[in-house]
Amino acid sequence: MSEPYIAVKQSCILGESPVWSVAEQVLYWVDIRNPMIYRFDPVSGDVKNWRIQTEIGSIGLAGDGRLIAGTRMGIAYIRLNDNSFEELADPEGDGRMNTVRMNDGKVDRQGRFWCGGMDDPSYSEVASLYRFDLDHSVHKMEGPVTISNALCWSPDNSVMYFADSRIRTMWAYDFDAVAGTIENRRVFLEIAEGDGVPDGATVDAEGFVWVAHMRGGKVARYDPAGKLEREIAFPVSLTSCPAFGGPELTTLYVTTASSKFEAADFEREPDAGALFAVETHVKGLPEPVFGA
Repeated sequence: MSEPYIAVKQSCILGESPVWSVAEQVLYWVDIRNPMIYRFDPVSGDVKNWRIQTEIGSIGLAGDGRLIAGTRMGIAYIRLNDNSFEELADPEGDGRMNTVRMNDGKVDRQGRFWCGGMDDPSYSEVASLYRFDLDHSVHKMEGPVTISNALCWSPDNSVMYFADSRIRTMWAYDFDAVAGTIENRRVFLEIAEGDGVPDGATVDAEGFVWVAHMRGGKVARYDPAGKLEREIAFPVSLTSCPAFGGPELTTLYVTTASSKFEAADFEREPDAGALFAVETHVKGLPEPVFGA
């Protein structure tokens, strides 16, 4: 396994939600606080970006030149060719989305979009996790929580993982892939105070869970029982979300942040907000496409 290296020197305020497109062989990710979508082609080194009209917490592939996104206003399609924005649903449905924005979100292998909210900036326990189906119906699946994060699924689709960063806890659920239901919540991981909080996560082909320790400056790999297998230290403290990419899905891309940084912080961590990569020699899983 290689040491982390900078893939894109981009000082995101809050880089998040890296998604590898197998079809395009490129990586997409977002900056939540400076609302932007980035696209990186590792072969050419080309980086493109699109400014978005509202804070965007997460994205998923949606085909036909679109991404599906969780935003400050709810769930939406974003077409990058003309930077158009199509609102699909307001999961809260009561006007509270001005304080509860969508945060972490991913497409499951049945083509549904799961997205959890967070009360930003109050950080109250009023948010929920939602499942957005192909018929555009919305289903509340979990809550209340404060900061939704770490959505991912085991390779055999029998387990779903989800975290509330505020309480430094990640859970595992029994997952019915056909029905899209979860049950039997149990603690998968509790991160000790001072070791960061669970942020984004992904699962590799062996069923191990890779979790970004925000404010802990690392990404850790846990076995399906929650036992630590390895840690990767980064030269920045705000590691936010990992995702596998590259031709063989063995490159681990990791977004980072520079939120609330001042001059002294950048002197200490000049690469905060960059997109990092690590050659793991462990194979990831392809990202599903909404509706496919």
